Parts: sequence; C-alpha cells; structure tokens
Amino acid sequence: MSDATTRERMISTAMTLFRREGYQATSWRRLVEQAGTPWGSAYHHFPGGKEQLAVAAIELGTAVVAKTIRRAFERNETVEDAVAWWYRKAGEALAADDYRGGCPLATITLEMANASPAITKACQDAFAAWHTLLVELLGDVKDPDDVATAIMNNLEGALLVSRVHRSSDALDRAARHVALVIRAC
Repeated sequence: MSDATTRERMISTAMTLFRREGYQATSWRRLVEQAGTPWGSAYHHFPGGKEQLAVAAIELGTAVVAKTIRRAFERNETVEDAVAWWYRKAGEALAADDYRGGCPLATITLEMANASPAITKACQDAFAAWHTLLVELLGDVKDPDDVATAIMNNLEGALLVSRVHRSSDALDRAARHVALVIRAC
C-alpha cells in the first residue's frame, strides 16, 4: 500500500476498521493513525466528515466484492463451483483476519442503516450492484433474480455465523445449500 495516495489509504483503512469494529467505534484519530496519514488530510480529503469517508469505504468494498464475484465465475465452469469458490475465499479471508472481518458492508450496514441516509443509500447501491452482477453472471439459471438473492443472503448469514463461531463451517454448509437451490432451478 506504499504507493497508494493518502486518500486511498484512508479509504482502505476505513473499510477495514468499519468492517471489524463498526462506524461508531472508529474515531477519526484511529483512522488517521492506522492509515499513517497526516491529521489535516482527514478534512482535506473528506470535507463532508466521517460520513463522506464511510461512503467512499463502502464504494471500495463494493468494488472489492464485485471483483471477487467476477473472479469466481471466470475460474469455475459451473455456478455451483463459482459460489463454492467465492464462499471458500470469503472463509479464508475471514480466518486470516482472525474472524474480525467478513463482508465489508455488514457491520456498517447493521449499525448505520437508519442513522445516516447517505450511508444507507451507499449500502443499498452496493447490495444492488452485487445482485445485478450475479444476475448477469448466472447465465441460463432459471429465476436468476431469486438465485442471486439466495446466494447473497446465504453468504451474509454464513459470514455472521462463521464470525461468531470462529469457523468457516457455516460458509461450507451455505455453499452446499445454495448448490441445492441452483440445481432445483
């Protein structure tokens, strides 16, 4: 990350801290310290404050997950295998983060959905973008809208359960459950 700009470092750091600790628990001071950026850069790059930075972090999280979804479908021949690959990668990332992370939007969404219209809209747009991408990639699957919803809902729930149990078992099971749904369509 040494080549990243100050703004990019702040956004990436915010995405990580908001995912792990939440919006309210993450202070400006902690963000600046963790990003290794000068204090004045916070309001220089984000004159709209922490809420503006949160929206940027959500947009980054949206792009990261979309890239992973695309990669899953590029590397696998079947939808079931793509979903299993994606869920497995999510489990590996969660374990590597000592079960503190998960979805880059889950914690901030749960915490801020009714507290900030800007953050709520950014989260709505993110989930909609992932859903649209999945529908596009599902190909000939019957009811792609419903299948995309099942894939996303199962992943989000499994990440939450995996985080609390400190095990990726829920993600493995969710991948098998989604495979059953896909085969039934």
